[in-house]
Amino acid sequence: MGGKEKEEQQIVTDIILQELQKTCINLETQGPYTSRAGNLLHLRTDITGELSPSIKHSHIDAKHRVSTENLKDLIYSIHPTPAICGHPTDKARQFILKNEIYDREYYTGFLGELNMKKSILRSNNRRNTENLAYSSMLTHTFLFVNLRCMKLENNHASLFVGGGITKDSDPEREWEETQNKARTMKAVLL
Repeated sequence: MGGKEKEEQQIVTDIILQELQKTCINLETQGPYTSRAGNLLHLRTDITGELSPSIKHSHIDAKHRVSTENLKDLIYSIHPTPAICGHPTDKARQFILKNEIYDREYYTGFLGELNMKKSILRSNNRRNTENLAYSSMLTHTFLFVNLRCMKLENNHASLFVGGGITKDSDPEREWEETQNKARTMKAVLL
């Protein structure tokens, strides 16, 4: 990956981390690293963290799950990311709404699994049978920014893809990259 792609990825990562620091603790990043999606290679950065204790205690229901409202607040704090809307977000959003001549509809979003349960054993020692009987149940939520989407309706597929634009972008290369993304999604249908 070139410097332009690395810069795009770093801008997105920095803004997401800046927003998550308002509600999360123990934030860690892994990456960026190269990830394959179909025939395309992408830069990916994984970010993990925990809701800060003050948020946890005021927004967790009786079953120790993150409440819908708290999760919604967390998602809205990072969505749309600069990869989707641009940066600074408010200024970019206004530009898009004023200048684009079509509805982005399913262009992007987020997806993942909410409140997945994971059992944590107290001891991994097989000889300690008593401790093996005790475990803790934790819940985890995994969310992913979805940058390519498809809408299937009445035997018709609409693909939603785009490209990242920075000061170093070459419009022709951006167009080629967008076409390659669309071909990868189209290959899933054929």
